[in-house]
Amino acid sequence: MAPQKVLIVLLPLLLLAACSHRESGPPNVLLVVVDTLRADRMSLYGSPRPTTPRLEALARDAVVFTQARSQAGCTFPSVNSLLTSRSPAFFLRPGAILGIPRTVRALPEILRAQGYATAAVSASPIVRSTPSKVNSTGGFGRGFDIFDETCYRRDARCLNAKALQLLRDVRRPWFLYLHYMEPHAPYRPPPEHRRRFAATPRQAREQGVSAWARKGEAWPVSRHLYDGSTRFQLTPRNLGHLSDLYDEEVSFFDEQLAELFEALHERGLRDRTLIVLAADHGEELYDHRQWGHCRNLAYETLLRTPLVLWLPGAGPEQRGLRRQALVENLDVVPTLLDYLGLTEGSGGFEGKSLRPVIESDAAVRRLSFSLQGVTRTVTDGTWKLAFDLATGGTRLFDLRQDPGETADLAARHPEQTRALQGALLRWMESREGPVASGESRQRAEELEKKLRALGYL
Repeated sequence: MAPQKVLIVLLPLLLLAACSHRESGPPNVLLVVVDTLRADRMSLYGSPRPTTPRLEALARDAVVFTQARSQAGCTFPSVNSLLTSRSPAFFLRPGAILGIPRTVRALPEILRAQGYATAAVSASPIVRSTPSKVNSTGGFGRGFDIFDETCYRRDARCLNAKALQLLRDVRRPWFLYLHYMEPHAPYRPPPEHRRRFAATPRQAREQGVSAWARKGEAWPVSRHLYDGSTRFQLTPRNLGHLSDLYDEEVSFFDEQLAELFEALHERGLRDRTLIVLAADHGEELYDHRQWGHCRNLAYETLLRTPLVLWLPGAGPEQRGLRRQALVENLDVVPTLLDYLGLTEGSGGFEGKSLRPVIESDAAVRRLSFSLQGVTRTVTDGTWKLAFDLATGGTRLFDLRQDPGETADLAARHPEQTRALQGALLRWMESREGPVASGESRQRAEELEKKLRALGYL
């Protein structure tokens, strides 16, 4: 055969081999963080309202962790913990900035050192590379080649467009962090979004809903509850409409997530990307006569969050799984590095790889700890104990029988209370120092004052 004919025959084979080699390289990584998304308002997690039908369909190829928890009920320091696998207490030290300190390596730095192109698109006023009104230092951009902030406080459509624009030019493998602000207040789904749960502005006006509630503004509720303002009335109609609008925002994000996944599929990227969906915290919607997040709010409405994982090239045995074991946002980074086959930079992690949970629903921890404000909590998935640093008070809840945390059972179950309290105190002292010193309480109160002064609360 002539040399030219041999080359013609071999060229397609050589190209095929090159493509196969390229596609068999390290997978891309997509980390989607949804601000203020509580698990129990998602139909994926049992909400009676069909708020996330598209995510339910997408989850047929994923692993859904039903007992996932955030380590803090506020964006700072929750996102810090998620990106570093370090306890929130580490970031609440005196003089700390809202960003990630230079002494701690975060996920983007670890992956960039392994040859990944790193990019972020954030709509958050907190999770930024440069300063904002409520984050005077920025500090989340280290390790990212690109940190796009042009979608500041804009909706998911902006983030999707920016993300897909970035992926047209970025080299592989890449790590992309997306921080969406749905369903953070104000609860204001776009006019184009077809409402399924909340009354339209016209209907709400006819029903007697106040103008501020029709606009999805939650700050009047906070002014009433926490500042003693009597200007705004917390009527059932106003509060109910805000809660309905929250669900609409969840529904809108569900639509946009599906569009993002479809675009990744059309570009041939979805099957070559390890994808994680998480939330920094949830939202209190007057469930306990409280509202919002941060402050001293450490109910399950804030700490029980979604966690969903899509593994590239997963076989049937790794798809459509619902895992009941107790897991944390701290586990995200160790899990990603485990599946990427990376061990460098893993020193100091407090989380654990969830591979045993994924493969056999085997527990990787017995207890999960969280903090918010002056409240510290511990749970084994059934019992939850909450400890107040300011008063020394302890409350015990049975999450199986009382998921709404309405009945304090500490007096009726003293042995359970003592066991969990002992574990919580040991955890607190190992990370925050002696409880009796009052330093943890002081730092929590200083942070709340700072956030209030900046207008975040």
